[in-house]
Amino acid sequence: MQRGASTIRVREACPSDNDFLFGLSPRLSGVPRPAWHTLNAMERFQSRFMAATLDNATEGSQTLIAISQNDMRLGYIHMQPGKDGVTNEPCGYVAILALIEEAEGQGVAGLLMSYAEDWALKMGYRFLSLDVFADNRRALDFYQRGGFRPESIRLVKPL
Repeated sequence: MQRGASTIRVREACPSDNDFLFGLSPRLSGVPRPAWHTLNAMERFQSRFMAATLDNATEGSQTLIAISQNDMRLGYIHMQPGKDGVTNEPCGYVAILALIEEAEGQGVAGLLMSYAEDWALKMGYRFLSLDVFADNRRALDFYQRGGFRPESIRLVKPL
């Protein structure tokens, strides 16, 4: 898979990519987080989430990897079937989007998200959804530039 004149290729992940996929866990757990959660708690959460998502992928899921011109893995996206929180209709869900640090700001995330949108349309979904930590301003801005809008906001009060 390749888009336009881009030197970035996108392909389906295979078992030999697992070390790369799970190796990005520290990047994901290191995002700006709620002050009441420690880095250690975020690392444990991310490890559990990735294992549940990638090791037990649901039918219809797809994991794509972005590859540079010199065959370096730049990042990946994992999409899976979900349910809309209001209508309960099937929808697409971006469970994980992760990049290596060197790939940030190079259009890799946008490219992967365009593949996610294509996947969701091909699956017949009307919506594509995702979750992001409220303190992760960079990710929120990225997704909103891409057309995502808040639907519900979960509030937490540390006691």
